Amino acid sequence: MSKPPTAADVQRLQADLEAAIALHQKGDLDAAEAAYVKILERAPSQPDALNLLGVIHSERNRNEAAVELIGRAARLRPKDGAILNNFGRACLRTRRFEQAIEALERAIAIAPEVVESYGNIVQAHRAAGNVAEATYYIEALRRVRGGSITADYEQARLYSDLGDKARARALYEKLTREQPGFSPPWHALARLDTVTPGDPLVDGLLAAINQASEPSAALRLLCYAAGKAFDDLGEYDRAFDFVLRAKRQDPFTYDSARVQASFDAHMKAFDAAFFAARSDWGVEDETPLFIVGMPRSGTTLAEQILASHPDVYGAGELEFVSQITYRAVDYLRSGRYPDAVGDFSADTIAAFAFQYLRKIRPLDPRALRITDKMPHNFQALGLLRLMFKRLRVVHCLRHPYDTCLSCFTHDFAHHHTYNQSLESLADYYTRYRRFMEHWEGLLDGALLTLQYESVIADQASESRRLLSFAGLGWDDRILAFSETKRRVATPSAWQVRQPLFSSSVGRWKRYAHRLAPALEAIPERFVPAE
Repeated sequence: MSKPPTAADVQRLQADLEAAIALHQKGDLDAAEAAYVKILERAPSQPDALNLLGVIHSERNRNEAAVELIGRAARLRPKDGAILNNFGRACLRTRRFEQAIEALERAIAIAPEVVESYGNIVQAHRAAGNVAEATYYIEALRRVRGGSITADYEQARLYSDLGDKARARALYEKLTREQPGFSPPWHALARLDTVTPGDPLVDGLLAAINQASEPSAALRLLCYAAGKAFDDLGEYDRAFDFVLRAKRQDPFTYDSARVQASFDAHMKAFDAAFFAARSDWGVEDETPLFIVGMPRSGTTLAEQILASHPDVYGAGELEFVSQITYRAVDYLRSGRYPDAVGDFSADTIAAFAFQYLRKIRPLDPRALRITDKMPHNFQALGLLRLMFKRLRVVHCLRHPYDTCLSCFTHDFAHHHTYNQSLESLADYYTRYRRFMEHWEGLLDGALLTLQYESVIADQASESRRLLSFAGLGWDDRILAFSETKRRVATPSAWQVRQPLFSSSVGRWKRYAHRLAPALEAIPERFVPAE
């Protein structure tokens, strides 16, 4: 048994913690991280070191590690509002919206002076699709701060989600005039519409870029916005250079070996023999309709088409599958998920299915189908195949070069580390497609491949095929999908509110000389012939 710490030990630990915090505050993250690690080697349950090391992991896009570390700190110190806020923010970055909301509600109740919690809970509710709750906390944020640029920005984002472009634009423009150094409105304005020659947005953006520090999150957003603006203006090399500069604002954390290990574990656990021995497992309910694929592959378009049918509710990107997989280990006597998935009983799998159905049914009790378009649910296809006997999965594909280019020019590397470079994108894309080949051989009639370019070329035929797969009859409203009024909170929000255009097909050719040789690493069998 180890000896309890002496008073001198406690004093030394406190002095080391204060020194680590000073390094953190100076911005020396490498030294601060090393100092926190050393503290935890001596005192593994030191909540401040756990919390602040988690914050560094979050700042460096190691989001899963951040959730684990700050979560441990929150369990050790459950009444600390600052730790709860940090945990809520970490959960938000990993799209665990319900966990984020619960932590942030507690933070606000316990420590309302941690005003940042209000902004984070607005983001969590908005991302989760909770419009009434997001609206409430926007007003609460204005109240506690006596007016707030964060509240105005989140209000504008909510308007944008709901399709009210005019009100969104007015608020964004107000923010750029009053707070030109606040980068998010610039980014949002660039994404809101096509930038045309003479647009004052460009000069304002360039001025803001010149004033921003480097490296910084603010400069990252501004450079992404400039990339979008110059792409609209046809200045493709200049656009690409700004996107590359945006990427340089964050450290590179993509781990190819870890990605492959995860895919390998799922393919080993969920093979043909495994499913053959459990062919009668799962529940009969056919309400869920899953839409998967890479981001920017047409998942939002597929959902918008389906949601135009009167018997379909488009639920957007739901976190419910990831919640189940995240907690799956809690239902195992021992071992890890998915390695020990063979230890699950039929009753446990049914419980997972019922948990999911309880989450989605209240969204629209009358709907025959409710779509869940979380793209990365393809990572959970094995579990979903067990959960639902009548599983339906739409796998969206787009030309790999267009998919990777579109991902590359968008700011979601903090969610998906593979988006940090063209090389990491090509690597991940290849591994994902090989992973999907595994499921194409196992899911039989449960998987429909929807090619984006085919939808653009012949929407009517592809829509009929999509509806047939969903077990639904034809409805003419499908052809007017852009008129469907619903909340859309993805980068494709405004595109799916427009009629189909072919300009997004073959967009990669404008950048061909900048994409090679990185994307040429993608195997030929995944690249359609020209």
